[in-house]
Amino acid sequence: MKRIVLIGNKSWEVEPILNALLNSTIRPQTLPNPSRLNYPWTYPQGTAQPRAVWDSFAQVTVELWCIQDIMDPQWNPSSSQGKHASLPKILAYRAEPPALVVAMGTAALGLDNSNNNGCVSVGSNIFIHNFHPNGENPQSKWDDPVHFEKVLPSAIAADFFKLLDAATIGAIESGLLKPYLNPSPNIEVMNNKDYIGVSVVNITNYADYATSDQAGLQALANTGNKLPVGSVETTHGVIRLLCDAPFIFLSGITDREGHFADDVDGKDGKGNIKTAAQNFTAAFNIGVCLSHLIPKMAAYVVASQPRAVTMPQAL
Repeated sequence: MKRIVLIGNKSWEVEPILNALLNSTIRPQTLPNPSRLNYPWTYPQGTAQPRAVWDSFAQVTVELWCIQDIMDPQWNPSSSQGKHASLPKILAYRAEPPALVVAMGTAALGLDNSNNNGCVSVGSNIFIHNFHPNGENPQSKWDDPVHFEKVLPSAIAADFFKLLDAATIGAIESGLLKPYLNPSPNIEVMNNKDYIGVSVVNITNYADYATSDQAGLQALANTGNKLPVGSVETTHGVIRLLCDAPFIFLSGITDREGHFADDVDGKDGKGNIKTAAQNFTAAFNIGVCLSHLIPKMAAYVVASQPRAVTMPQAL
């Protein structure tokens, strides 16, 4: 059996994704109910169990995981170090290595004063920036000089992105929700193999978001990069370094870059019902997109010839 591993960040992101995947009025008929479902989550913190498994596709099993579920409770749930330490539990769940890894989570975008709130961004490249390079955050001191501060390409083939053809994108976009705060005038699927997911790591204090996104983008610019940015967040890069499998990311855009307080926290900086509504919508939209992609990804992985891959070097 080939193995597709879908990995989300926090439980408040994975649960809306799963809500969309279980909704028979949203998902396509080609996506069946999961063969196994752990919803609601009832296992002790740190248990290596997926939220859902689909075993009904020929020659493929699809697993949906939540990093927060499997993290040892000693860690702050936002700790990049804790996430990195816990992710190997996913690899150990089955003997087969993943044929495809999909990272999912909420993120910022909206570069150059644009607004992508509510959109889903799909890409394959990753850039990891260490926001606390000298270990200033005692709750997260992850460092990897080999892979940080450089663009990491994916082993995914370019033709993978043909799965998001015009008909599929149209079907996805018909189910996307509009976010509560400052929605984009065009709620759409944005997909490009060249998109870079900028992951700014070692952040456990949301106050860092006031400057962390800009710091990550500037670090990317300092490399001379010319490829487009697909999103800015904290976790896609952690997932990217899990293994050498072909990789893509799906980012649900919650806020304009530099406007986290306005678009997610409703300007109060404390978190409120607007925060929950904004995050739920962006994560649900990931699930809508994923519901159409899962059957296509399963067929694609079966048709793809197996090949050895190694951790790509920087672009």
